[in-house]
Amino acid sequence: MEGYHRSVLLQEAVDALNIRDAWYLDCTLGDGGHSIEIIARGGKVVGIDVDPQALKRVRQRFGDLGIAEGKYQLILGNFRDVKKLMQTEPNQKFAGAIFDLGVSSLQLETPERGFSFGKVGPLDMRMDPSLQVRALDLLKAFTRKELYELFRDLGEEKYSRRLADAVVRAREVRPIQGTVELAEIVERAVWKIKEKIHPATRVFQALRIAVNDELGALQEGLDQVKDVTQKGGRIVVISFHSLEDRTTKNTFREWKLMGAGEILTKKPIVPSEVEVKGNPRSRSAKMRVFKKL
Repeated sequence: MEGYHRSVLLQEAVDALNIRDAWYLDCTLGDGGHSIEIIARGGKVVGIDVDPQALKRVRQRFGDLGIAEGKYQLILGNFRDVKKLMQTEPNQKFAGAIFDLGVSSLQLETPERGFSFGKVGPLDMRMDPSLQVRALDLLKAFTRKELYELFRDLGEEKYSRRLADAVVRAREVRPIQGTVELAEIVERAVWKIKEKIHPATRVFQALRIAVNDELGALQEGLDQVKDVTQKGGRIVVISFHSLEDRTTKNTFREWKLMGAGEILTKKPIVPSEVEVKGNPRSRSAKMRVFKKL
């Protein structure tokens, strides 16, 4: 199977976990890149993902690589529910855990998932297909004020008021259904403004975060993972926008103040120029590491 997601900061992240012959928790399994490296270095992995398609791909990938089934366990679910998902092994503690946040290449490159404004598809954006609310539902139901606050708070979009106005005007003509349609509405609203990134980037980010409650899930997931990590275990978080990074940084600081452990990254680790050149999607990545005591 071709086109696997390229794990960002792969070597740096797995180095930080300090792998030994023990069980590790991959909270965002995706295409299994980090898990494969953990297993290659002698560890074993419990991999979690909300996307059933991801689990299907990983099973095939692990099989193609000849990875023994005793080296891993795959679980469908959200990492915010780690303790519930691990009820079959209630006393299991992990030697480390990794969160590789954001959207996978598979999700971005699958038009019907609706994550990319570069692909023609429905405005879905659900990482977990069983969720009830899609991005198009938010665009339909939110008031002008709610849209403004959404784009401002979760997209950190400085033109959020203008874009909320544009969305309301457009939906008064007809319902907004598609990715490219929304991207064009945004472009028309800010076409005179020159930005380094596509003008729809932050709007799509805001909708995706809201649909999947990504910040709430991250906060809950971090707290639960801390509780199931052994003393001396490391928790690695790779984030791709400032909201995720801020949540991680503040949580690690709170843990340190509680005496739960120490922060191993005074400043976040970022990809090298070589990695960014080879994988432009890595350019915004930041990695932080906490060691539980």
